[in-house]
Amino acid sequence: MITDKLNRCFTMLVNLSVLAGIVLVAVQIQQNTDITKAQMANEYYLLDAQLELTMMGESPAQSLEKAIYYPDELNQEDAVILDRYFNFGILQLQRIRKMIELGVADEELYQERAEYLNWHLGNEAGRRWSTNYVLGEPNELYRDIETVLSGSDFQINKQVLDAMLANPEPERL
Repeated sequence: MITDKLNRCFTMLVNLSVLAGIVLVAVQIQQNTDITKAQMANEYYLLDAQLELTMMGESPAQSLEKAIYYPDELNQEDAVILDRYFNFGILQLQRIRKMIELGVADEELYQERAEYLNWHLGNEAGRRWSTNYVLGEPNELYRDIETVLSGSDFQINKQVLDAMLANPEPERL
């Protein structure tokens, strides 16, 4: 009789251990699925970012210099390059937002990157671009962009670069 009770208790413990093992495997599978989703989403954004960089060409700095110092002299090629440059900043926000949704990034990282838009769009061409960009259907990203840029005078690029130069006006090419 005691042996029967012990056998039943032992059988119950074994069954509970097997059940706990199955639950643990299910949790690990879910975690691996979440990690795979995050990796796939991140890979998508990285490939998109690489495309943006490729489309900027070999010397986007020349177009950025025009945007900062001579925005009225931008041509179509400059506009295409700057569109990709400015969009690159937005793409980073989209990537971080997706990583937050997947639980692998935090809001602080998103806010830091959003604040960086002051630099990324910190010139007259950036102001023009952002004004047209946020004309789409309002969503959280648009609101974040508007909030960050609301206090900008769109001169941060020029101010920072001029501070580094002995002669603040660049030579004309």
